[in-house]
Amino acid sequence: MNHEARAAGAAVTFDRWGYRHASRNHFAVRGLDLEIRAGERVLLLGASGIGKSTILEGAAGLLGEVVAETRVDADGTAISEDADGGITEGRILIDGTDTHRARGKVGLVLQDPDAQAVFQRIGDNVAFGPENLDVPRERIWQRVQASLDAVGLGGLKLDRSVTHLSGGQLQRLALAGALAMEPDVLLLDEPTANLDPDGVAQIVGAVGDVLLRTGSTMILVEHRADRWISMIDRVVVLGLATDGARAATTQHGYEEEIDRTGFCNTVVVADGTPDEVFNDPTLDFAELGIWVPEAYRRPGDRIERIHTDGEPGYEPNLGSGDVVLSTQELSIGRAGHAIAEHLDLDFRPGQITALVGANGAGKSTLSLTLAGLLAPLGGQVVAGAALADGARGSDPIEWTSRQLASRISYVFQNPEHQFATSSVLDEVMLGPRRTGLNEDTARNRAMELLRRFHLAQYANQNPYTLSGGEKRRLTVAAALAAAPRVLILDEPTFGQDRRTWMQIARLIHSLRSDGVSIIVVTHDRDLVTALGARVVELVPGEGEGEWTAGCADATVPPSDSPDGLWTVQEPLPDATVVPVKAMGERADDIKPSSRSPFLASLNPVFRLFGAFLASLPLLLSLDWVSATVALGLEVVFLMAIGFTPWRIVRSTWPIFIGAPGSALAVLLYGKSGGDTWWQWGWIHVTDRSAELALATGIRILAIGIPAIIAVLGIDATDLADGFSQILHLPDRFVYGGLAGMRLFSVLQDDWAALTASRRSRGLGDDSKIRSFFPQAFALLVLSIRRSTTLAVAMQSRGFGGAGPRSHARVSHVHARDWWFLTGCLAIPAVALVSAVWAGTFSFMGN
Repeated sequence: MNHEARAAGAAVTFDRWGYRHASRNHFAVRGLDLEIRAGERVLLLGASGIGKSTILEGAAGLLGEVVAETRVDADGTAISEDADGGITEGRILIDGTDTHRARGKVGLVLQDPDAQAVFQRIGDNVAFGPENLDVPRERIWQRVQASLDAVGLGGLKLDRSVTHLSGGQLQRLALAGALAMEPDVLLLDEPTANLDPDGVAQIVGAVGDVLLRTGSTMILVEHRADRWISMIDRVVVLGLATDGARAATTQHGYEEEIDRTGFCNTVVVADGTPDEVFNDPTLDFAELGIWVPEAYRRPGDRIERIHTDGEPGYEPNLGSGDVVLSTQELSIGRAGHAIAEHLDLDFRPGQITALVGANGAGKSTLSLTLAGLLAPLGGQVVAGAALADGARGSDPIEWTSRQLASRISYVFQNPEHQFATSSVLDEVMLGPRRTGLNEDTARNRAMELLRRFHLAQYANQNPYTLSGGEKRRLTVAAALAAAPRVLILDEPTFGQDRRTWMQIARLIHSLRSDGVSIIVVTHDRDLVTALGARVVELVPGEGEGEWTAGCADATVPPSDSPDGLWTVQEPLPDATVVPVKAMGERADDIKPSSRSPFLASLNPVFRLFGAFLASLPLLLSLDWVSATVALGLEVVFLMAIGFTPWRIVRSTWPIFIGAPGSALAVLLYGKSGGDTWWQWGWIHVTDRSAELALATGIRILAIGIPAIIAVLGIDATDLADGFSQILHLPDRFVYGGLAGMRLFSVLQDDWAALTASRRSRGLGDDSKIRSFFPQAFALLVLSIRRSTTLAVAMQSRGFGGAGPRSHARVSHVHARDWWFLTGCLAIPAVALVSAVWAGTFSFMGN
C-alpha cells in the first residue's frame, strides 16, 4: 500500500493490556502487546471468544474509564479497577495519549446494529457524533449527507424513522454515524455480518473511500474478509499462551480446557502482510478457526460438500419419505400486510432447505410462520401425519406450546431472545425437560452438546455473559437438545470462526440420519454448499398478481462469489423462487407536530410550558365559574387556531371519559352542605356536593384539554434540543433520556420475540399471569443490556466528553412563542378573577 498518497491517521499502542469484565471470572484479553502504526489498515483475526470485540472496545476508550483503585505489579504493569468492578491491566495509547482522553479520535461500529440507533430519526443519528465533537453546524449536515451517500442510504429522508429500516440498513446507518465523525482511527467489529451481498459491497466501498480521503487508521474484525482483503495492509492473528511464547489456542486444547483465570496471555500468533500471513505454511488456519480469503486458499481451506460415513442414501436437497411440513396457498406478512401469497412448498424428512434472499425480503417472516410462531395471513401451514400425531389440528399455529416444542425447534436470529434460564447448562436442558425426559437423561444430553460446541467450561455461567459467537452456539445446542422432527435455524453461523462453523455445519448435516427436516435462513453460500441444501429464494418482484412459488429444486448455488455470499440481482439457477413484494424504500409521511399550523410553528419548550401555565393555576380554586370561563376561553382559542369542536373531543377523548366519572364520585361522596337531595348509606347528595361535582367535571376539562392539545405531537428530539439550547439542561440528562425513549419501540419488538421464543421452547402454555413475570424479567434483563450497549454506542460517538458540544438543529424562539405563553397565562388569570368577582372563588375547594 502506498501510504504517502494519503495523510497519516493515529497510531494505536497496546502495552501489556488486558481486561476482565466484572461479570466474568477470567480475563477476556490479557498481556496484549501490539503496535499499530498510523494509517495502517489492520485485519484482526482469531478464534471466536478470543477477545477481539473487547480489544476494539478498549481501543475506543470504553472500558475501564472510571478508576476506583490503581496499583502496579512486580513487572511494572499498571492494574486498575473501574467503577463497575472490571479489572484493567496495562494501557492503550492513541498517538501517545491515553485512549480515555482521546475520545472523538476513534470511531467504533459495533456488532449489534439495532443498539447503535441512538435517536428516532436517521439524520439525527448520523449528526450525533459531529455534534459531540463540536463540529460547526453548517458542516454537520454536509458530513451527514456525504456519509449516508457513502453507505447507500443517501436516498432516504433525514426525518425518516429508524423503525422502518431493516437490520442491514441499521448497520449501514451505524457505519454512517462513525464515518461522519471523520475519526483518526476507525474500529469495525464485523460491520457486514448482518448484510446481504449488495450491502456488503456498499459498506466495503464506503470504508475504502473514507480511508483514501482521510488516511484514518483502520482495525477490522471480520471472519469473512474476502471483500476487504484488497485494502488490508497488515494481518494480525491472535492466540493464547500460558508461558508467553508464540502459541495458538489449539496448542492447549480448545477453550474449555484453558484456565483463563491464570496466566493465559493473549499473544500474536502471526503478524505481517496478507501475503506473508496467509502464505505461511506453518500456520494451520483450520485449527486456528480462521477463514482464509479466496485468493489464498489452499486445497484444505476450501469448503466442500460434507460427506460422512453412514449418511442416508438420498440427497439432502431431496429428503425422503412423506412430506413432514407443507404450505397450501400460504400468505405471509406482518400487521396484516402480505409480502408473499399463494405459496406451496413441501419439506421432507432428512431434507435440508436454505431460505435465501436480500435483507428485508421476508425470510424470517416465512420461517416464523412455518414454525407456528406467526399466524398466516391466508392459507395454512400443514404438518404431516407423523409430525402432527397427537397434536390438536394440523397447523402448528394451533398447537400448544409443549406440543410445538417436541416437534419444531426454532433458533432465533438474536440469541438473547431465546434465553429463559440462568445458566448455560439449564438452557440446554430446558427442551428435554419440557418434552418429558428425566433429569439424568436431560443432563447427559445437554453436557454432550455443550462439549461438542466447546461450551462445557461455561456450564454454570449465565448465558448473557457469553461472547456473541458463544451465544449463537448455545442457542443451536439448546434447539438440538429437544430432538425435534423439524429444525429451523435463523442465521445459525453468524459470528462463528471457521472451526465452530464447521462443527455447526457437520452437526446440522448429521441430523439427516435421524430424519429431521432442516430449514436454514442464511446469506452464507458456503453453508449451503457444505450441506448440499435445496435453495428457496425470496426474490422481490413487481406487481401484486397471482403469485405461486416455483417447484424446481436447487442443488448447489453458483460459485461466482469469493466470500461465500450471493449477489441478489438475479434469482439463483434451479432455485425454488418465492416472489415477494418489492422492497422499495418506504417514503415516510412526516407528520406535523400538531394539526394546528400555529401550534406546529411554536418552539416545543414553549408549548410544554404553555400547557402548564394554562392548566396549573386553575388548581387554586374549585368553583364552577372559573372552570367555565377557562373552558370557554380555551375552546374559543383552539377554534381560532384551527381546531373544530369534534377535533377537540377526538384529541382529548380520555378527558371526556374521566371528567363525568370524577364528577359523579364528588356528587355522591363529596362535601355536604345546603339542602339534601338524596341520602342512602354513605351516599349523600346535597347542594354543595352538586356544586362541587359540576365544578370538578368542568375543571378537569379545562385543565386537561389545553394540556393534551398543547403537548400532543411534540417531537421528542426537537424538545430535547430546546431543553439543551434554551434551558441549558445537562446534555447527559437530556440526550440520555431521549436515547432511552427510542428503546421503548425496540422493547416492544423484544416482547413479541420473547413471547414467540417461550412458545417455541414449551413455556407458552402457562397462564398469562404466571408467564408474565418470567417474561417481564427477561425483558428487564434485555432492556438493561440494551441500555448498556446503547451507552457504549453513545460514548463511541464522543458523547459525554468534557469539551463543548454543537447542535445540528437550532431550537428557534420567536415573538409568537412569547405571545403564546402570555395567552396561556391570561386564560386562567381571567377565569380566577371572574370567580373572585362572582364570589365563587373557593381556594382548593374549601
